[in-house]
Amino acid sequence: MSSSPSTTQSTPAQLKRVRARSIWEGAMRARHQVRKFAAFETAEPVPVGGDDSSPSPMEYVVAALGGCLAVVAETVAAEQELGLTALEIDTQATMDTRGFLGTADVSPHFREVVVRARFGLSDPSALPALQREVERRCPAFNLVKDAGVPVTLDWSVTGGPR
Repeated sequence: MSSSPSTTQSTPAQLKRVRARSIWEGAMRARHQVRKFAAFETAEPVPVGGDDSSPSPMEYVVAALGGCLAVVAETVAAEQELGLTALEIDTQATMDTRGFLGTADVSPHFREVVVRARFGLSDPSALPALQREVERRCPAFNLVKDAGVPVTLDWSVTGGPR
């Protein structure tokens, strides 16, 4: 159940810090450590000078958006007792690489994002309300949206798990 705006404003902030340590390894690569988890790497594709040995940082951003949407959808579906049985999210973002390369005065971040989500739900008619609440509560979705990036959501209900 969502809080009313007056309740939200009168409740003290519950702040959470999210941290990562990143160490540059040369050749467009970096190693990252988050909490107790195994370190992971980012790299750039060969056309921009990397060795294509790992996903790029922006590919991790796209994956993080899909992961965040999945977590929030699971949370909201459980709260609303919607019987979530499956969820697949495909996220695609478009960037103008001239911004990163410095060859044009364009933003280096995403120009648009398309999220295709397929839900297995016991009550398919609940999808619009679920989507509205997930959009409202997903930190990564709101970060991208608040950056002014157009986000297209293509959400539908499938027959269930495969």
